Amino acid sequence: MLEQLISELAEADYNKGLLGEAFCLALAVLMDARDTHTTRHSQNVARYSKAIAREMKLPLDDQKAVHLAGLLHDVGKIGISRSCLSKAGRLTSEELKEIRRHPILSFELIAEIPGFHDIAMIVLYHHERIDGQGYPRGIKGEEIPLGSRILCVADSFDAMISERVYREAMPISQAMSELERCAGTQFDPEVVRAFCSYLKREGISS
Repeated sequence: MLEQLISELAEADYNKGLLGEAFCLALAVLMDARDTHTTRHSQNVARYSKAIAREMKLPLDDQKAVHLAGLLHDVGKIGISRSCLSKAGRLTSEELKEIRRHPILSFELIAEIPGFHDIAMIVLYHHERIDGQGYPRGIKGEEIPLGSRILCVADSFDAMISERVYREAMPISQAMSELERCAGTQFDPEVVRAFCSYLKREGISS
């Protein structure tokens, strides 16, 4: 189903305007609907990513790109088994390997959309870490696109403050402390500073 929607978007070349953004939102809703434990996750990540980019005073085109990347970053999970996505206990090595395929699957789907190659690249690397211990490529530091570093922080923050089958939601203050603790290892310190500054000033809204 998702592959058909991507194909239709590519053929129609809707990505140039608001209809393309609406299509991306529809894909995000479709993806989040597969797992009731991650409701609105993609929309939240998109919103946080855009807020970070704005806080860092990035150009409007870059703000739009990270927003769309946030909406689409998990579409590859459509190719991951539900049992892995919703498992409450510890994942086996094989299950973890399957889960870690989703950035590549997302990239392959998004890259099919005309004009979305840069967004696909942001999505591909959003689970990389500054210290090189991430996936799928194990790149580090500024080898990781800035958009991906922004998406990583936004994605991790929303995951921490959201309830999951295997743990309770973390308080916002604790999640911010965790971002700061992992700045320089998992996260880009500049991105963390920008996001925490935004959160202290604006808070979060639904």
